[in-house]
Amino acid sequence: MPHVTTYYKLILTAGHHRQPRNSTAEEDLAPSAGGDVLPGGSFSPTFFATLPCPTDSKEIAKLLFWSVTDGTTGQVLPPAAFTQTVDGSSLTITGWYICTGGDGTGTGTAIIDDAFSANLGGFIDDTFVDVTSDPSLTSDANVVGIVPTNVAETLVAYSAVVSTTEPFYKWVLNGAFMVAGDTTLKVPKGTEGIAIAIYQSPPPSNIIPPYFAQYNPWWWIVSWWGHGPDPGPEIVREFAAAAELVGVANHVSPQIRARTLQLALEQVRIATSAIEKQIQGLQGK
Repeated sequence: MPHVTTYYKLILTAGHHRQPRNSTAEEDLAPSAGGDVLPGGSFSPTFFATLPCPTDSKEIAKLLFWSVTDGTTGQVLPPAAFTQTVDGSSLTITGWYICTGGDGTGTGTAIIDDAFSANLGGFIDDTFVDVTSDPSLTSDANVVGIVPTNVAETLVAYSAVVSTTEPFYKWVLNGAFMVAGDTTLKVPKGTEGIAIAIYQSPPPSNIIPPYFAQYNPWWWIVSWWGHGPDPGPEIVREFAAAAELVGVANHVSPQIRARTLQLALEQVRIATSAIEKQIQGLQGK
């Protein structure tokens, strides 16, 4: 029976951060949890948007992203509650946090930068980025893992790195997911926190992408096409619109994220209603 284990880890940025990486580059923030799950079942890790910061009582540890891996394949997910479908493989789910005095941006003078492999479920030490706005900063960005932000800077991630076959997926800046496939990250002046280049292959079939809670429009589309009649292009567009709204929600301000997700849920309900009508039509034949 597959086993799911959840960890909550703090990214430690003190000392030497990248090449060579600190021997203690992360720290557990909360006890691990999990359990056995029947194949085809689901698991919802406990969601903590923030946790106490053990290194400074005046700061909080903010969730940046989730990683889900079976040791061979994996994916990275936004910092929100979700439900994970479990196939035949055991999974490790990790919430990755960084200590911050607020939302991760402010009047600081530098950011930490790093690279992460979804398959490995951990940070990787490759040379992975060019600072095109000031090439003199590129070496420290790759070796030390620091980019000054006393002026605006532009980071461009490598499309591929040595330690993993996964292609570049997207940037994550202080928990905000950037556009998939866009290797360029423009860092505003005064930004502090952390920028992470994610390397990830398309999600495998045994790890279904949980866009939000139990709603998973792309899985419904694939399942319908694989095991039922052609749903027609209109229904596919309805589900696609819901998925797009979820993508938008990952990039908007927290004040309107909930409303955007509600729209996505309503869109899913509309598409589901259309499928129900098709089923009722088939039952009447």
